[in-house]
Amino acid sequence: MHLARALVLAPTVLLVAAGASSPALASCVRMTVSERAALAEVVAYGTVTETRQTFAPASGVIRFRPERFLKGTLTGEVQVYLGPTKGGAITSVDYEAARRGEAQTLYLRSAGDGSWQTDACSGSHAGEPNTEETSFFGAGSAAPPSAPKDNTPLAFVTVAIALMALAGAVFARR
Repeated sequence: MHLARALVLAPTVLLVAAGASSPALASCVRMTVSERAALAEVVAYGTVTETRQTFAPASGVIRFRPERFLKGTLTGEVQVYLGPTKGGAITSVDYEAARRGEAQTLYLRSAGDGSWQTDACSGSHAGEPNTEETSFFGAGSAAPPSAPKDNTPLAFVTVAIALMALAGAVFARR
């Protein structure tokens, strides 16, 4: 009797376990590239430059440097929230991006204050645009080169060290 019950329950347990391991897939409506593109303000291919690790259970945040725009444009490197709660509580549709240095194709919507957001249902994925995306968007346009970082503080420190060395040399001569 127990064996018969186990055989009946086994497929049910497997189905529940499979659903639990990929809640985002169960939560997302299947869409075409054109439907996903219509919902996104920007679609870009680029690299994750930073990930923010938090101690509280919160959806992730990354820095993203676009290399190619398929739709819209961004001004330089941007902050991207990986779920609909913008860094708040984890949801079943948070996008599981990326480690630093990893290439991503992201479908983005504005989150305000110059930040952007994506989620598992948006169409974002690891790697370059796939064949379906390339046939829909074309090759896209290259992102302008990143502006050099502001090295003003480094310049001040360098000048200060040089002045101290000069003062030390003058003092040592006397």
